[in-house]
Amino acid sequence: MKNQLKHLLFLAQSMFIAMLFLSLSRLVFLCFTFSQFPLIFSDGLFGALIQGLRFDLSALAYLNVVFILLSIFPTRKRESKGYQKLLKVLFVFFNGIALFLNLTDIVNVQFTGKRMTADILSFLSQGDDANNVAGDFMKDNWHLFIIFFIFISALYKSFSFIQDRQFFLNRSKNNWKSYVLSIICLMFTVIAMRGGTQLRPIKNIHASYYAQGKYVPLILNTPFSIISTLSEKGIKEKKYFSETEAQSYFNARQVYKGDSVLDKNVVVIILESFSREYIGAYNTFDGYTPFLDSLMQFSTVCPNAYANGKKSIEGIPAILSGIPALAEKPFILSQYGAQKGNSIASIVKSHGYHTSFYHGGHPGTMGFDAYAEIADFNSYKDLSDYPNSEIDYDGKWGIFDEPFLQYYKTQLDSIKAPFFSTVFTLSSHHPYSMPAEYENKFKHGDIPMHESVGYSDFALRQFFEEAKKSTWFNNSLFIITADHTFKATHQEYQNSNGLYAIPLILYEPSVAKHSTITKVCQQADVLPTIVDYLQLDTSLVSYGNSLFDSTGFAVNYLNNIYQYFENDYLLQFNGSQSLALYNTKLDSLLNKSLLDEKQGLAVKMENQLKAIIQDYNYRMIHNKLQLHD
Repeated sequence: MKNQLKHLLFLAQSMFIAMLFLSLSRLVFLCFTFSQFPLIFSDGLFGALIQGLRFDLSALAYLNVVFILLSIFPTRKRESKGYQKLLKVLFVFFNGIALFLNLTDIVNVQFTGKRMTADILSFLSQGDDANNVAGDFMKDNWHLFIIFFIFISALYKSFSFIQDRQFFLNRSKNNWKSYVLSIICLMFTVIAMRGGTQLRPIKNIHASYYAQGKYVPLILNTPFSIISTLSEKGIKEKKYFSETEAQSYFNARQVYKGDSVLDKNVVVIILESFSREYIGAYNTFDGYTPFLDSLMQFSTVCPNAYANGKKSIEGIPAILSGIPALAEKPFILSQYGAQKGNSIASIVKSHGYHTSFYHGGHPGTMGFDAYAEIADFNSYKDLSDYPNSEIDYDGKWGIFDEPFLQYYKTQLDSIKAPFFSTVFTLSSHHPYSMPAEYENKFKHGDIPMHESVGYSDFALRQFFEEAKKSTWFNNSLFIITADHTFKATHQEYQNSNGLYAIPLILYEPSVAKHSTITKVCQQADVLPTIVDYLQLDTSLVSYGNSLFDSTGFAVNYLNNIYQYFENDYLLQFNGSQSLALYNTKLDSLLNKSLLDEKQGLAVKMENQLKAIIQDYNYRMIHNKLQLHD
């Protein structure tokens, strides 16, 4: 009995060490991501850290379950050197994994605003992109690896210290009391895994209940975030309203009438990671895109446009198929990704258009080639189709923007009009490579990203200079937007509003005059906008509106929180209740929630958002993304 108590004390000391180091990794996480939590001190730093302990305990109970079982099982072999060595290996290995994930996820959170979930496993299996950038990731984030090695060394020494000083009673007999203590300890382990004695185990969404969901990435830890989403099988059907009532708030079925097709070419240019913050013409401060600034003087500009996701793999379906990212797993990687739905390509193709998708990345990158097939593009071209890949390869992602856009222009010259085509750039993605002759040619900003934005903007200028010489140019509409945003350096962009702020520009050479669409816009608006612009006679499923329509809203989803933008307001909703309502125009830093002051508006926006979620989940589950009438 005394021997069993000694082993349990040793287990308690070990788990305390594991908790201590995981908590320290959270402090390191906070230091590197502090700009994403500008109100943390006023909202309560200590409270957020305390909330995180519950998720830490759960993650450690899962990761150390074998270590715990071997420690509490009352066998007399526990005192042997081999047994104790095995315990050390298990403890350091699994808790080392926890520290590694927590520290390396700092880079991901700075990029996406969320902890990694189980979908990272699907992403890693898509193409060779992870392998291609692994070396640059380690080189650019060497400081995190140094911190990790310091942590893992300290963890090893701390465990060795308490293990070497244990006095295990030699081979004393175990009785029935030893087994009772083991069962009690096992019960506490299960409770820790579940995050408490409540009816259901805690999930990522439970981190959103503190401070209106502002600190979910800080409260969670990466091992828990991955483990808790491993068993998720898909989205669940919602039934907030009857079908009739839901359609009174939102109807995804849209009908467009046209007498004759306009017969204009449409080119959609998707710029990698171009935040609205980087474009001077959108702001009161200088940006890094002199060409886009000049082009916007002759374009229709949307100053209140938002992305529907935080990753390229979410942005592409939003722009080209009108499918916002309203679930944990990206549409392309999900079990729903193989179903046919509306896409710009499929709709205009039925009206005689040739359709094409160009991306200078590796074959299989993020499943874009498979998506292009499902979306019914006539052709998909990537690095494998580029004629000078050995010369213009950036060494990691694919072809540099300038040569690839020139190649793209010559490809458009060979396509019979009318056509719809999209090109997705890549040079403004980490590690921000550019041809040697252009290094230090563009404005340096506060982060390495800014210089590469200048290069991509230059590449875009060169594309338009050549394209205007082509016969198809003046009979075309160009839509320029971004797949998602990236790291912000100005405070007004470092929150849940600015995190999704992207450019959306419509340039029509035959018109070439400036106008502004001030309503809220989103990536999902691109599909109905093109249908409306071309005067197509068709019906479709759409989670957006034509930019030429007076109605405007935007939706996105992050850290189990839905966001709904309309007019000057942003509503945050966790699936069951509204968390906050902000006036984004008067309160750009999102300091004050207006839920209590504007209850009527909050209820109206919540009902519209609920109707969108209900329709979205139903259509995903029942394969209803495409109309058959």
